[in-house]
Amino acid sequence: MTMYVLIENKPTGKVTASLIGWPSMTVQGNTEVEAMNALRQLIALHLKDARIVPLDIETERTWLQTAGVFKDDPFAAEFDVLMAEYRCEHEDENSPELPRDHAA
Repeated sequence: MTMYVLIENKPTGKVTASLIGWPSMTVQGNTEVEAMNALRQLIALHLKDARIVPLDIETERTWLQTAGVFKDDPFAAEFDVLMAEYRCEHEDENSPELPRDHAA
């Protein structure tokens, strides 16, 4: 398992190692190696009788609930035509400016 550690050199001369995302996992040492070893020991102790597992959370996909809502709407086709016309009229305003070829 790969975890990421924030290493900070403190003005006191100590080095702090903190496990990213786990604020309670912070140790100090006289050197970076000492701090990293202390952090490894702290994590091992903390996870000795624990494990990390993924948690899938189902969410509603509200955009799917609206699929097909305009299927029988008599104004949907008219709206599509008006939107296409609007896009054609404003195409230059919304298009990103492309770099010009100065060689030509």
